[in-house]
Amino acid sequence: MGLLEKAGKIQTEDKISEEPSPVVASIIEPEPVKPAKKSRREKKAKTPKKVRPARVKKERIEKIFPTGFEKASKLQKRTRRLVDFIVSYGWSIPIIGLSGWGSNFNPTPFFLVGIILIVGNLVILPTQTSRSMGNWVSRTKYINSRGENPLWPYLFLKGITTVFVLGGIMALLSIPSNGGLGDTTTSQIFTVIGLLMIIPPLLDYVMFKISKDKEMGLWDRIFGTIWMVKTGKSAEAKGWLKRLESLGDFAESRGLLKENEDTE
Repeated sequence: MGLLEKAGKIQTEDKISEEPSPVVASIIEPEPVKPAKKSRREKKAKTPKKVRPARVKKERIEKIFPTGFEKASKLQKRTRRLVDFIVSYGWSIPIIGLSGWGSNFNPTPFFLVGIILIVGNLVILPTQTSRSMGNWVSRTKYINSRGENPLWPYLFLKGITTVFVLGGIMALLSIPSNGGLGDTTTSQIFTVIGLLMIIPPLLDYVMFKISKDKEMGLWDRIFGTIWMVKTGKSAEAKGWLKRLESLGDFAESRGLLKENEDTE
């Protein structure tokens, strides 16, 4: 029995050894694929530009005199010029007279008063009421093609035309006496400035003469076509504005605002 058992064990071991060992399948990992590089042409390819719609040119609207207003008469315009000149530059007449007599005096007080009057008539009044003292007395005002009052610099530039003219004349008269523009740099600068000051009044005069109906000067065109129109007495005026209205009553009583005067 012992031999038979040993023989059986040997046979079983042989059978076990004859069984094939299991084959382990090796997994082959795929090689990583590199991303394709973009070509330079693709990089440089520009995005198409947006097509802008063609601009439609706006039709230029002719600036005409607005309805609902009446142009100021010639007499009203003259009254406006006279009053504005007296208020803004009347103070200079005593200085010229005293200088002509050769008397020694201090002109500083006159200049201070003159500056106050000019600023009040050509800056403060226009900014507050859109009218100068001459407009209040002559019962006129300025409007544009939309029927609106122009900005206050219009009245200021129009009012200092006298300063431009006087500065230009003084520069012209100084050239012969100085034998030219002057000996010093300072005198030459002032002479050149004076000569340049005469240009705006000359342009204003020329444009006024060549314009249709002789109404538009230099400043009238720069500020968008300005007219002087008649204005009635305001019932809502109070305080110092009411006193300005009374100046119009005085001018009317003196015959300075005749309604039968032809308009320009």
